Amino acid sequence: MSRDAIASVPVPGTAPAGPAARAFPETGVRLVGRLVGLFSFDVGAEIDLERARTLLPTAASDRASRRAAPTYAGHTTPPLRAALGERTVRLGDTSVPVTASMVVHEVGAITIVLTAPLAADVADLPGLTATLTGAGPLEDEARALVDEQRGRLALAVSKPAVTDVVEDYYVIQADRLDPPVPIAELLQRARGPLAAALRCEPTPLSPAEVEDTLRSQLSYYPDDLAIGDWNVTVLVDPDPWEAIDVLENLNIQLLELRYFDALLDRQLADSYALAATRARALPLWNGALQRTIDDLATVRLEVVSMVERVHNAFKVGGDIYLAKLHTRTAERLGIRAWEESVQRKLDVLQLRYSLLLERVRTARSELLETTIVVLIVLEIVLFGWS
Repeated sequence: MSRDAIASVPVPGTAPAGPAARAFPETGVRLVGRLVGLFSFDVGAEIDLERARTLLPTAASDRASRRAAPTYAGHTTPPLRAALGERTVRLGDTSVPVTASMVVHEVGAITIVLTAPLAADVADLPGLTATLTGAGPLEDEARALVDEQRGRLALAVSKPAVTDVVEDYYVIQADRLDPPVPIAELLQRARGPLAAALRCEPTPLSPAEVEDTLRSQLSYYPDDLAIGDWNVTVLVDPDPWEAIDVLENLNIQLLELRYFDALLDRQLADSYALAATRARALPLWNGALQRTIDDLATVRLEVVSMVERVHNAFKVGGDIYLAKLHTRTAERLGIRAWEESVQRKLDVLQLRYSLLLERVRTARSELLETTIVVLIVLEIVLFGWS
């Protein structure tokens, strides 16, 4: 394998890649382009992009589209992009040069983008994607890079968070096919390895699974192709960056939904013990309960606000191709299921907040009623003595 491009990568624990070791026969079609790894991290509640701009060497983000559709796809608040230089990463038994960059989002998330040259037969792709998701060599590099950038951005991040959660997504992008073949012929000759690569499986899938995997295929021109699944998208497109922006945004959305889901789990678990506790008659004895009520209200408000911001951070409209890519990839990532999970937990949180608040109010009402009764009795007794 040359250091100039990824040609084939052995899956850890197996024999070296080659004609004898391939699970798929050569298709005779090579993808020539790049491998793009997207690694999204939550680093805080919010990032002040104006402050971050003074801390980072930002790069231009203008990207032209080759489609004639109006430009309705983009971020509500454009993120910052910064070049992080060249790195060398071990993929299998080979050192591969990668170009690193960073995308900084206002919603408190950072994506590390690692790009490596790619020139591989389609039959090699299943071994490549299985290696990436199994051993995670690019993810390790991305974690090291984001740790470096936390210090640089510390003054721009509010409520900094250190979490092990990372959402990774890989784009296998081809500028061209070698030799040039129609997309229909590529899909006919390489259905098996394409489907296995999208599912990160080094071995063939069943015919039914192949059909299910490839059903999301999308083409705008006769010579382009986009097929996405839960962790990998294959793009045959010489101008891929708009599509990659859509995929990166979805990766951010999934990351934040996972983060909110885990946050709500912890909050519900912490408040569970107090949910069965009766409020005390004296308000001073309800300090822990009142703090829990305040925490529930604060967390719910913050999560609702952040979910809305994440949802509205990127808009897709006008460009039918990008809208379709967004919809089909969101389905594969299960975005709707995560949104429903977060919403269900927010509903439970609201019910628990209402229950605890009602108990405190009831205890106060009972105390007030008892006080009134005592005062009436004292008044009667004192009036009787006089």
